[in-house]
Amino acid sequence: MNIAIHSGAFSWSEKSGVFHLAWNVFQTNKSMNKPKIYLIGSFHDFRDKIINALPDYDFSDPRKFKQSCVLNTVSEDVKEAKECPVSLAVFPKGKSRGTMSYAELGISAVYENHIIIVDEDENADPLLKQIARNYFTNLDDAIGFLKTKPSFSLNSKKEMVSKYPANSDYKIIPCNTVYVCGTIDEELMEAVERADKRGAEKRVIFNSDTYQDFQNILSYDLIVANFPAKPDMDWDRHACFMMGAAYPHDISVLLIDPHEWKYPPLQGLVRRHATTMNNLEDYLVYVKDLHINNEAVVMYNLFKDEQKRIKENDEEKKRKENENSGTDIF
Repeated sequence: MNIAIHSGAFSWSEKSGVFHLAWNVFQTNKSMNKPKIYLIGSFHDFRDKIINALPDYDFSDPRKFKQSCVLNTVSEDVKEAKECPVSLAVFPKGKSRGTMSYAELGISAVYENHIIIVDEDENADPLLKQIARNYFTNLDDAIGFLKTKPSFSLNSKKEMVSKYPANSDYKIIPCNTVYVCGTIDEELMEAVERADKRGAEKRVIFNSDTYQDFQNILSYDLIVANFPAKPDMDWDRHACFMMGAAYPHDISVLLIDPHEWKYPPLQGLVRRHATTMNNLEDYLVYVKDLHINNEAVVMYNLFKDEQKRIKENDEEKKRKENENSGTDIF
């Protein structure tokens, strides 16, 4: 067995409270007969081609996962993205890139697993090239590469730094630095400005270079992903990647998504799901501590406020209807 030591990304030490360089041990697969490969991608037919062409490998196929509910699906997705030492993500030509695929790649990248990308789209995504150990533009080349039985540098299991560690004792979970990704539009910017004027006291970082933002992920207390329901827009893939990367570090995610039909797997990665910029504004203002003891109280009050608004709006609607009909509701 060959052992090599490489320097990892910056991580945080709970004991010292400072960032430090983490050194990780990697193990080659020469002693492994069938390294397990997680097949990432939308539900197209490329998986059968890969499995049939490469009988010497052990594949994790998400088509065989439980799909009856979000909990079952997402728990298996994230487990395989974490535990499989190799991830092979395929984005077929003429098909939209998988949404949850990017989240799974975010998880795999955090664990520094060996990532192989096949992106047949003519409009290359720089992020995919940056996170890949091996990058191809057609599936046949990737299959040919794997037939050579290359030696992969496989990570030993390493302990993740958690921004919300499981602990029975109460300890403040700060909500000071907020990373915002997805669609950064005028409506979102105005909501952040209103929150600031109301005393939110948050340091807000807007997505610029996703790969660089990913390197700094441990500096974020909360991630906001904005997916507006607008023409020619769906779920921003880079935001999905950051949502996935947040998962191993227990970083809370606030999802802003007003779509009538939700994208189920993404629901399994978020702490709170909101639909309006007013929701975002209130969360930034009122949530100072992400610990459930305090965050839940804030949410209970926001739930009550929402029910009050629903009741008031309903009464106002009935009042107007009766005014138009010439009757009195009392």
